[in-house]
Amino acid sequence: MLKEDPPQQGANVFLTIDARIQAIADEALRAVSRAGAVVVDPNNGNVLAMASVPSFDPNTFIPSIKAKDWQALRKDEGDPLVNRAMSALPPGSTFKLITSFAGLRKNLTNNKYNCGGGVSYGDHFFRCWVAEKHYTHGTIGLVDAIKVSCDSFFYQYGNAAGIQSIDAVGKMLGIGQESGLQLSGEQTGNMPGPEWMQIHHPQERWSQAQTANVSIGQGYTLVSPLQLAMAYATAANGGTCYYPRLVDKVLNQDGSPVLDEHGKPAIPQTPRVRYDLRREVTPEQIELVRKGLWKVVNEDGGTGGRARLKDVVVAGKTGTAQATDRGHEENVAWFVCFAPFDHPKYVVAVMVQGASGHGGEVAGPIATRILERTVAMDEGNFDMQVAWTSPAHHPNPLQLIKAVSYTGGNLGSDDEEGADASQSADVQMASDNASPDVEQEPDAQGQVSKRPRVARAVTAPAPRPLNFFERLFGARRPAPQPTPVPPRRRF
Repeated sequence: MLKEDPPQQGANVFLTIDARIQAIADEALRAVSRAGAVVVDPNNGNVLAMASVPSFDPNTFIPSIKAKDWQALRKDEGDPLVNRAMSALPPGSTFKLITSFAGLRKNLTNNKYNCGGGVSYGDHFFRCWVAEKHYTHGTIGLVDAIKVSCDSFFYQYGNAAGIQSIDAVGKMLGIGQESGLQLSGEQTGNMPGPEWMQIHHPQERWSQAQTANVSIGQGYTLVSPLQLAMAYATAANGGTCYYPRLVDKVLNQDGSPVLDEHGKPAIPQTPRVRYDLRREVTPEQIELVRKGLWKVVNEDGGTGGRARLKDVVVAGKTGTAQATDRGHEENVAWFVCFAPFDHPKYVVAVMVQGASGHGGEVAGPIATRILERTVAMDEGNFDMQVAWTSPAHHPNPLQLIKAVSYTGGNLGSDDEEGADASQSADVQMASDNASPDVEQEPDAQGQVSKRPRVARAVTAPAPRPLNFFERLFGARRPAPQPTPVPPRRRF
């Protein structure tokens, strides 16, 4: 023995996660399977909760599931190590926030477009969701188009803004970009455009139809709940897009901050700003978008009326994208909201895979429950107990979810968006291609057993190495697809 360094107690790491809000989010998500939720502080980018639920316990056999579906679920949606809060999926109409800002920076503030039930591009008629209800939205401007989620408006508005502007604003707000949290399992998603198409689908040519699809959050567009939460935080706070923060501070045992190699605190207390959107649009233009999000929830005719709360003003956006995954059609339901409207403290983003209902029916009540309980806790009217709970279990994870309701929740109305009869798009869904490495447990003698743990989930095959362009642009190659068309649901 030449030298011995005695063990020393390490530094203390303090997260931005609020255990009570995390417990609220975890409890709310137990109503569904294959879902993710994120709660952030719009004033500094702090992540207050990041919750995810799997379909089922992958070690429990469910006789009612066909063998081929069982094998797929064991390897994909059922893997409890998938962090759906950071998984990228088609965002549907929640993406209209990005399209709105893209048009505003192109001076389309006062533009109005007519909704005649849809718009034709090439040989395809892109329907508005309202066409199934046998009426149209008429001629409307941006604020009311956000309120009623008019697809026809955003097809035309997005093409007037141009895909380059949509692509630029998306990247400013972190769409298709790494969050900076450096967590395993994060999917950066896709912010598609002509350059992206040339790299990933060189046989296809970008068109107005492609732009129309991206404008409503469809086509090749893939976004994570974390990315959407940060984008809506930008609207909530008036234009500052922050990087999300998960580590608040790291302190030595004496309470002093841990320093980096340059002698500065390893974790700065100052929030990191990704982009100041006020370089592109005016505060008055940002307020127009905020007004539209307010109308979604608080005015008759808005698509998010279920999110109204008695003592706090909520603003938000519904979204639903219908996709075909391995031959099965299902909806991806979204709802993103913030409150209080005048001085926002919380942004909540909820995504639910495997829905038959739309975002307002499925994801909306979950987001509202998280927000309602969090605000009530601040006011001293709710006490969330932080305790261990058993893993969520759903006896039939393949059953599509029509709606989620809680006791005392708001009821829907005839103003909620319906479906159209367009062909659904085949898109990439969340998968377990980045499960974290887990050390095996040692035995009584401190040795690591060579036998696999009985309760460990099945690990998917190692993903193929990324090529140069995928590393450069942070996008994964989806399966070859025909020119995308609007899905059946996208609100």
